[in-house]
Amino acid sequence: MVDLLVYLIIIIPYTLIRHLPYKAVKGLAFLGGNVMNMIPSVRKLVRANILAAMPELSEKEAARIGRESLKNLAWNMLEFIWLDGEPDRIRRCYCMRQETGDMHKQAKAEGKRFIYVNPHLGSWEASGVAGAFYTGMTMAAIAKPVTNPYVNKLLNSEKREKVGLKILFTRGAVRSAIKALRDGMCLGTLVDQNTKVRYGGIFVDFFGIPVASSPAPVEIKNYCDKHGIPVELLFGVSLRREDGKVESFCEPLPKPFEEYASEKEVLQAFMDISERYIRQYPEQYLWLYRRFQNIPRDVSPEVRKRFPYYAKDASDGFYSLLAHRGKKK
Repeated sequence: MVDLLVYLIIIIPYTLIRHLPYKAVKGLAFLGGNVMNMIPSVRKLVRANILAAMPELSEKEAARIGRESLKNLAWNMLEFIWLDGEPDRIRRCYCMRQETGDMHKQAKAEGKRFIYVNPHLGSWEASGVAGAFYTGMTMAAIAKPVTNPYVNKLLNSEKREKVGLKILFTRGAVRSAIKALRDGMCLGTLVDQNTKVRYGGIFVDFFGIPVASSPAPVEIKNYCDKHGIPVELLFGVSLRREDGKVESFCEPLPKPFEEYASEKEVLQAFMDISERYIRQYPEQYLWLYRRFQNIPRDVSPEVRKRFPYYAKDASDGFYSLLAHRGKKK
């Protein structure tokens, strides 16, 4: 009953946003971003992340970037609701670079699939929608389900599948992802999410700070190579242009996949590309996330000082499933 009540509360503004003119949606997003920026805990978290990543910035510049980042977040959320899988609205808000579209059309003709590694930059929701809409290739994306089943169905079911985007939920996602690739779909993953070492996470450098990230896209690529599934890894991103339209594009790894010595090296390459784009477009990155929350073992005192206020030493349970289970007992 509580879940249903929450759903009924959400569906009212959700439906209202769907019927607003686009200019009103944009204005509401800017208002929402400013309101979020007025919340002390939100403002503190965002600015701490920005200064941890780029300590050379002044407090004033970090404040500006943080404010714009929150506006961008609100814009992405409301815009995605407004689109609701409608082709005319997708064309108005999302586009794809010509060379990226041509590459995908050729790949589709050759039966090749892509695994996209995206950061939380620009409009990450746009990548899957634009990819499916403009290339005709069915896309699959790994997402964490919303705990409320009614809200989860509202956000993650028919609305996305109407444009060829299939959602794979995190539980059993690797198996589902491999099946999707085997069936000819492309796959979208996010590179900048905290993944505990006990679940396969690997520490890589992000703005000079070690963060634990999932090697899942690399593991899936290795599996596909061994089983004859033609798959290529690509860095993907959807950035908002000055005219307000979101443009999706991708780029390959700096060198052929086979030349990388380990999963960590591939993952670091994607993290380096992400950092390069984030430095170019810091206002479009999701700084409202505790990305630097786990301090690894044996970190140097100099690097330890770089971590923001909320960071804690990674526990034994962070590294070991056995230790985690023992703690729960």
